[in-house]
Amino acid sequence: AVPDRIAGLVLIGSATAVRNEVTLELREAMASLPDTVPADFAMEFQASTVHRSVPEEFMIRVVAESRKVPARVWRAALAGLLETERFTGLRGGRVPALLIWGDRDGLFSRSEQQALVAALPIASLKVYRETGHAPHWERPKEVVRDLERFLRTAPS
Repeated sequence: AVPDRIAGLVLIGSATAVRNEVTLELREAMASLPDTVPADFAMEFQASTVHRSVPEEFMIRVVAESRKVPARVWRAALAGLLETERFTGLRGGRVPALLIWGDRDGLFSRSEQQALVAALPIASLKVYRETGHAPHWERPKEVVRDLERFLRTAPS
């Protein structure tokens, strides 16, 4: 990335590295999937990302869309993420960043959020209580409000 070309950075449910116990377990679970991802697997995976309930119609649509992707693509995407080096910051830039994280995120911990804040010199962490890995699904109005606030204050 070229920091002087980035006006601001928003990370939702992110981390400095994807490799952890949960993602390694997910890799194992995906290893034997048939290429057409079973509905129960897709539902379990998507449901595991939320803590608060989301509308049933929304979750049905998310599962249907995620099943359009063959399991080999799921595996390749996760493999790529697992191989990515730990994020240590944006070289040479002081880019304002907003980190949005749910305190019930089952993928990435609070310590990962603190590591991101430390890696980004102008970062603020917005913690959504009783929220999982997908704050944008669980609390869309609050996420939009916080994004709008961040965009109004980010330098142009």
